[in-house]
Amino acid sequence: MMDQPWGVISEEGGRVTLYELRGDALHVRDFATVEATQSGSGVVPDRLIMLASAPDVDAPARILPEMAGVLGAVRQRTPLGLLPAAARILIAGALAERADWDGIVCLPGAEQTLWVHVSAREIVSFQGAATARLADTFGAAGDARMDVDALNDTLARPERLAAYLNSAGLAQNNAAVIGHLIGAELAAMRPFWLGQQIVIVGGTLPYIKALEHQGVQAECVDQINSWRAGLDALGRAMGLVV
Repeated sequence: MMDQPWGVISEEGGRVTLYELRGDALHVRDFATVEATQSGSGVVPDRLIMLASAPDVDAPARILPEMAGVLGAVRQRTPLGLLPAAARILIAGALAERADWDGIVCLPGAEQTLWVHVSAREIVSFQGAATARLADTFGAAGDARMDVDALNDTLARPERLAAYLNSAGLAQNNAAVIGHLIGAELAAMRPFWLGQQIVIVGGTLPYIKALEHQGVQAECVDQINSWRAGLDALGRAMGLVV
């Protein structure tokens, strides 16, 4: 049974994607619906894992569950937060070679950047920031440039963020917009990075550079490699592979 194919179904933005694993090979296929995936993939139904948007556990929670079928989001009530199922896979992959690691995994995304405290293979707590969405509002989404003076100004006085962004927007200075936004984010997330080990998974925003200016050394790992390693970890956790 362990050498049979298995897969993970992801549904996002009206798109259904199957990540099918056969031994060491990963095949990615798109389907019209979840039902079409389940019936037409050729993978035995009880070897398919559905990524659900609804939470299945509250933090603190294991990074990956040990029961096959569905992998859901992690909910946090205070402060209110939702860590998607796919983020759990990325965390597992980023930490695949770091048994019992304690620190912060930073997950930059198009909708939010998540700062996740991980300890003893559990998600202890997390906090999200809408930095990427705000950057998009100012036309600076995906811009890797950062004005260090803007970073430091807003990190020191985050209450002036709205005024700083107004000036940067009028000047059409994307580097300053990014600097102010990341400065405000780091000010809010100080408990998640000060004195912590940090692993950043992919992303285009210059978090590494921003943290270095605060005297914090962080490691950046590749998102695609983390996803692949996370799928392997998920298969082992759910007993689908050895």
